[in-house]
Amino acid sequence: MKGKEHWTRKGDVKLFLWQKSAATAPKGTILFVHGSSMASQPTFDLQVPGRPDSSAMEWFAAR
Repeated sequence: MKGKEHWTRKGDVKLFLWQKSAATAPKGTILFVHGSSMASQPTFDLQVPGRPDSSAMEWFAAR
């Protein structure tokens, strides 16, 4: 499953957005919100070879 990077702004602050979608028709949307103290991508979309369920985003998108 491929991810897609997006950027938006809130005032002077640039906000990073990361999208993952299943190949099948979407059943809904889940929004993961994270603070600015550390990167959110490894928190919600961790990629570990040989461990397909390490990404929370992929797990939810597949269901």
